[in-house]
Amino acid sequence: MSTTAKSKSAAPTKSKHPLFQTISHQTTSHPLTFKAQPLALCITLLLAGYNNPLLAQDKTETAAKDQAIETITVTAQKRVQNVMDVPVAIDSISATDLKETSSVLLGDIADYTPGFKFSKDAVVQASATMRGISSSNISTGGDPSVAIFFDDFYLPRAAQSVMFSDMQRIEILKGPQGTLFGKNAAAGVVNMIPNAPSQEDEAFLKATVSNYALRRYEAMANTALSDEFALRLNLMSNQRDSFLNNVYPDYQGEELGNTDHQAARLAALWQPSSATKVQLSYDWDDVNQGYAPSIGVSPFAYSTNPLDRTIENDVIDGHERRDMSALSLKITHDFNDDWSGKLISSKRQWEVSGRDDSDGTADKTRYLDTINFEDSDIFYNELQINYQKERFSYVGGVTYSTENVYQKTSLNIMADTVARLTTANLNGMLIGALQGAGLPDEMIAQMGLPADHLWNPQDWASILSVMAMVDPSVGDLLQMLGAAPFSPELVGAIAATGDLTYQAIGAGLGINEIFGPSNAGKLWAEDIINSGKFTSYGVYSDVDYQFNDQWGFTAGLRYSRDDKDFSWEIKERSFGAAMPGLTDFLFPVMPRLDAGHSWSKLTGRAVTRYHLDEDSMLYLSYSTGYKSGGYDSLDPRSAFTPFAPEEVGNLELGYKADLWGKVRLQLVGFQMDLTNRQRSVNSKEPGAGVAVPVVINGDQDINGVEMILDYQATDTLKLGLVTEYRSTESKWQQFYNAEGNLVTDVEKSSTADSYTASADWTPAQQWLAGDIKLHMDYVYEENTRADDPDLLEVAKTIPAYFADSKSLNARVSWTSADQQWELALWGKNLTDSETTGGIGGWAADVLGTPITSLNPPRTYGAEVRYQF
Repeated sequence: MSTTAKSKSAAPTKSKHPLFQTISHQTTSHPLTFKAQPLALCITLLLAGYNNPLLAQDKTETAAKDQAIETITVTAQKRVQNVMDVPVAIDSISATDLKETSSVLLGDIADYTPGFKFSKDAVVQASATMRGISSSNISTGGDPSVAIFFDDFYLPRAAQSVMFSDMQRIEILKGPQGTLFGKNAAAGVVNMIPNAPSQEDEAFLKATVSNYALRRYEAMANTALSDEFALRLNLMSNQRDSFLNNVYPDYQGEELGNTDHQAARLAALWQPSSATKVQLSYDWDDVNQGYAPSIGVSPFAYSTNPLDRTIENDVIDGHERRDMSALSLKITHDFNDDWSGKLISSKRQWEVSGRDDSDGTADKTRYLDTINFEDSDIFYNELQINYQKERFSYVGGVTYSTENVYQKTSLNIMADTVARLTTANLNGMLIGALQGAGLPDEMIAQMGLPADHLWNPQDWASILSVMAMVDPSVGDLLQMLGAAPFSPELVGAIAATGDLTYQAIGAGLGINEIFGPSNAGKLWAEDIINSGKFTSYGVYSDVDYQFNDQWGFTAGLRYSRDDKDFSWEIKERSFGAAMPGLTDFLFPVMPRLDAGHSWSKLTGRAVTRYHLDEDSMLYLSYSTGYKSGGYDSLDPRSAFTPFAPEEVGNLELGYKADLWGKVRLQLVGFQMDLTNRQRSVNSKEPGAGVAVPVVINGDQDINGVEMILDYQATDTLKLGLVTEYRSTESKWQQFYNAEGNLVTDVEKSSTADSYTASADWTPAQQWLAGDIKLHMDYVYEENTRADDPDLLEVAKTIPAYFADSKSLNARVSWTSADQQWELALWGKNLTDSETTGGIGGWAADVLGTPITSLNPPRTYGAEVRYQF
């Protein structure tokens, strides 16, 4: 996303403490081996530009040009600064950018910010990725690698995906930002800054409609009740039908893949004096929609081609819900012209529930769904002190937060599914015995093995007949039925006696999972219950000194400590409680297990910058970041071996310049070294019933180059380019993949590049007494999935899985001369480019039912906005 701004003087200007603005910074905490290639490339480009005689043109001539790019201020270093004076890689997305791209969630703006990704498929289990570093799985015992803040307050995992209602801007800081942000900012920070109440009376109404029955409504009202009090209220409702068609006739639940998201915010500002401001705000967010649909790509699904956008999902009550609210207090005070302070405190609480289809079929013998329920809250506090005088500034503070979490993860399968899995186990036992006796595979096949499902009388007859060959008691049972092994009479006797033969064999062999077809349609459910209390502390100091008009230096340190208490409990449920031993099939019943651990780290940064002139700057920084260790909510063994903290070291060389009054350039080369990177993989260990997400550790070296280029070509045309190239070398610990195979090929190398090109044209001529604006952008991202260490074989049969992501988007708007009315037409993914999400799932191997997802198709719509 372009970050248009005109550079200020090299020396920092003195300003009082910013009210209600957010933050961002950069960190890293691991010694790093210097690798010259990316940095050498960056240095070459920088020096080539600096030595260009065109850069030495008369500044007065440049200033005279009326196409100068506007100034953008950010609070990335907890100081109000020009974005071009901040020695950090920043993408600043303005309110105009959000409007032009029809973005309302972080997943939307990720399309326009190379190096940053945010999942779109689920709201309550969304995760962020920065420079290729993503968060681990859904476990409440872990933390994200990208810290997300809203109005200065930290958002935990299930609270991160909030709608953009009445936003001032969003700052995306790439690379570790541990010094000023601390908590889980190992890979970067997203800083969402809503508009604060003001003394101006203003309001607007906005409506958006599009194909797939999108209905989006937004309203804002701001009023000054007196010279001291102001109120600001905004509301948003976002609803849309699904992009896919579920043809299962008996489905009951929310439409899978639809959107139904509401949000509101009320903020009150009290200014008892010119030096003091107090803001109290209440945020409410409600999600009540269908879960992101699982698109089956197995022979048992409706179609093996996900691009058909047709599914047959039989999940019971598929849904995604979140009820979230937050009450926040912010107090800022200017003690004098040099000293200011800020105190913030917030209590945010939420309940989430999600139930999704994990098999992507309507086959009851392959049914598997998961339910994730969470009831959590966080109490977040920060006290900050600012000092600024002439060439020196200081930011310091303390943070304290407590988070209480409760999570229940349920795996639900039909008795029909258990019978299928039992059939597979019996096949393995019997075929192994026959092969051990020297029988060829052809003869074994003639005996009816492998059987498909033991509730099929023919299949059960084959199994019993083979058993009778080695077990006299089974032969006696067949005699009681009056049938010989492998005879048609045996099939009829099984069909006529219902559960009798199953009960007899199950009891005789001591295999509780052998039960009869009268249990068809019953749910077998097992719960893993987690609870935890997490306490985090942080103390930080950051100084900035401008030695002269050219040289400046920034340095900071932060001490972080995380204390985690966590527990696991696995209970019997459903019909398994009446049939002892059944619940051992997925997870063994386990009484409450408690664990506790503490992690601490000292992180910091050192940055030197050199202003080539008043419009260009070079900087070199080294920063460290840290994410605490934690526990895997689905793996009680982590109570004894919690996963290790994630540590990051980042060396970065950057160049920022306003050139010729028309061009803004931000160029960054970086080398990131990650130790104990926490990564989630679907794993099916020997003897496990299904694959479940587990966390593994690994080390990574990531080298890359990022560029943001804005060009005011004419008075009416602005062009932009944001791009990234990244090379990654990884070494992971061994693990079992979703197919149950031990992955030992854990050393991987990959490269990735992406870019977003944009154009904004505002013709000088008016049309219908108003102004026209055309915005277009093209988003490209290279596909690197072929390098995944746990790539499933089925993925190789789906070309779209390896397709690069390409999206052409456009918006044309008309604004009345008095700025009251705005009408717009827009389209996203106009070329209808089709790519899939990841392929896998909990039952991919054991039930043969891998699943995937799809990106949104071509969408288009219209919007109208009225400004009071």
